[in-house]
Amino acid sequence: MADQPGTLQIAPLAQSRDFWRLIRDAVVFGVVLAFGGLAFLFVVENGNFWGDPTTNEWWGGHWWWVAVTVATGLVVGLIRHFLHMPEHPPGLIDELEDEHVEPRSVPGTVAVSAVSLVGGASLGPEAALGSMGGGLGTLVGQRRTDPDMQKATTLTGISGAYGGLLASPIVATLLVLELAKPHRRRFTHIVFGSLVSSTVAFAIFYPIAGTTFLGLYDVPSYDFKDWHLLGGVVLGLAAAVAALVLAVITGVVRKLVAPLEGKTVLRPVVGGLVFGVVAVVLPLTLFTGSDQLETVIKSGSSLGAGFLLVVVLAKMITFAVCMETGFIGGPFFPMLFMGGTYGYAIHLLVPDVPVALAFSCGFAALPGAIVAAPFTLVMLAALMMDLGAVETVPIALAVLTSYITVTGSGVLVAMANRKAHRVPADAG
Repeated sequence: MADQPGTLQIAPLAQSRDFWRLIRDAVVFGVVLAFGGLAFLFVVENGNFWGDPTTNEWWGGHWWWVAVTVATGLVVGLIRHFLHMPEHPPGLIDELEDEHVEPRSVPGTVAVSAVSLVGGASLGPEAALGSMGGGLGTLVGQRRTDPDMQKATTLTGISGAYGGLLASPIVATLLVLELAKPHRRRFTHIVFGSLVSSTVAFAIFYPIAGTTFLGLYDVPSYDFKDWHLLGGVVLGLAAAVAALVLAVITGVVRKLVAPLEGKTVLRPVVGGLVFGVVAVVLPLTLFTGSDQLETVIKSGSSLGAGFLLVVVLAKMITFAVCMETGFIGGPFFPMLFMGGTYGYAIHLLVPDVPVALAFSCGFAALPGAIVAAPFTLVMLAALMMDLGAVETVPIALAVLTSYITVTGSGVLVAMANRKAHRVPADAG
């Protein structure tokens, strides 16, 4: 839909009544969503107690895990059936681009996502949290007559939901701005509203939880050298290859599960069976990947480069299966795991490449090849690994290289076109 002209005034900002209403709402959003996020993430973090492996190597899982993942798929299917949820609901990025989240969809999204994540699905919590914040923002924004203010309020709510999720409220704000790409008429309002809501949420979340959900990763520091700039480009090309493999796997899985379209309960049951069996063989493929990435950093050298590359490939498969069989969750956390693990494997294959360089570049560049959020990913990698300003330059080069390479290949455009052709069929 084309952007309709609004009455939102950009300047003078501090004299705008709409601005101060947005700031008031942002404070409320920050408080409400901090506690909502704490509750949701508490369930997710404490619900994964069942997934402790005997070892993180081959066949380290338990066969009874498959019963858990299949039961998870059954519960997901029943929730979707009784709540009459659409076969393919809008994803996180779709909602950000639309700057609208249907409030009535929030309970179903949160419920299915919570069950999915507790049950071990290879997805992240950002979809549910974004739905909570965006639904609240849209509900409050509907009281505004100005369509620009309605959209600004929605994005302010989403930013508040991410205040305790990522390494900093600034990262939460950047993520929303880069993915939503709001019109310049409302851009300044959204910047301030998002910063306020995410900062308030962070100020409540962090003292209670003691950390953000996505914690810090302890990788050895390294002395920057000029050749690391070229290394960033090469690592970006490597990440682009991995991202293309992920895109192909997703397309293949989509075709394989196509016969299950319309089978609301059976589809996630089959998905649960698949990712459960994979988890028995490779336990590191379970859950969001946040905790599992810490295991990679601590034990990667003993696990070996070949094994880590197999884990990355298996995680791609389970991620695609979960996305295509009715589970609900975000794409960023699994892709960060894939990228970080991939980078660590490259370091093991080429020891002259510092682990922090390879890990941080892979961590940011693999998701950066698919999602146009370069500033967010560069800052996230730098903050989470406590890197200096100079060390961020190779990461930026890696992200830019991977995105340009994958975008130039046309694979993502082809997949987007196929998805667009599928939507009208679903609507009928």
